[in-house]
Amino acid sequence: MRQVKARWADQPQEDETQAQQRGDHMTDPTWTKGPPGTILLATDLSSRCDRATDRAIQLAKLWHAKLVVLTVIEPKPEEAIRDEPFEPHSWRRPPGPEALAAARIRRDFGDVFKDADLHVVEGDPSTTIDAVARDVGAELIVTGVARDQTFGRYFLGSTVDKLARQTPVPLLIVKGRVEYYGEILVATDFSESSQYALTAADRFFPSAPITVLHAWEVPFPGFLDKGDFRDQWREHERKACEDFMERSQLTWEARARVSVLVEHGAPEVLVRDYMLDRDVDLVVVGTHGQGGMFDKRLGGTAKRLLEWAPGDVLLIREPRAARSAQSA
Repeated sequence: MRQVKARWADQPQEDETQAQQRGDHMTDPTWTKGPPGTILLATDLSSRCDRATDRAIQLAKLWHAKLVVLTVIEPKPEEAIRDEPFEPHSWRRPPGPEALAAARIRRDFGDVFKDADLHVVEGDPSTTIDAVARDVGAELIVTGVARDQTFGRYFLGSTVDKLARQTPVPLLIVKGRVEYYGEILVATDFSESSQYALTAADRFFPSAPITVLHAWEVPFPGFLDKGDFRDQWREHERKACEDFMERSQLTWEARARVSVLVEHGAPEVLVRDYMLDRDVDLVVVGTHGQGGMFDKRLGGTAKRLLEWAPGDVLLIREPRAARSAQSA
């Protein structure tokens, strides 16, 4: 892969007044100002969430953030309630599922629990996670994947799939073992959503090197073999990437940490290969829910990126699209 260092060091920085005149600050969520101050860990208490638990604790300590732990208990169907085998003994009143879950969390978290808030709620998992996140003012939701295949693709559970489509809160899907993130990869399609993904990568990890990766494909692959079409298209994509970076909210100091890659190929394959080759543990992806690279059904490229990425995935919802979805 050909890596090009971003070039903006000698350009004047836009001041706060100009940004306000554009109206950017009217729509920006609070997390664009810095690392999240409140983290919601959504756990089903299974082993698949162990890594998510460790990552949430690590980030809460790193950012001095408040940690909120949530487990959602799905209501029993009426048939299951009617099929209870017998009443408990008269001297014993077994704890309900909420008490059992709370005891399990206290046991698993140990000393960490004294600094965390606990929520055990009955309801639909994805809807409840989203509602609690907004209620507690969470600026990041951390959760795990359903399962994975050795050296293969990861599979999202229905809860993660639904949550990724509906919540406006940044969502960190944890796959790997917990180490401090080094280089951060940002997958971009040059949309406004990708701008928020780049902003999140910078605000969440202000000292980490950032690589912006754009994967380009042509609508008619047969044209690639005709004359200099490939070079012309590559140049078109390179200029689009420069324009994308010029529109970013990064400070000029932050831009010095950014490298840019414009490569031909399928996005999910390039992201997978880059993360494996460079030992990158986190990719940041913007979702806008209005067609294009990341549609409202979380289909196509977005879902393939989530499944193929060998490390953690941070999903950033474009704020205006999130508000439109909520009001629809």
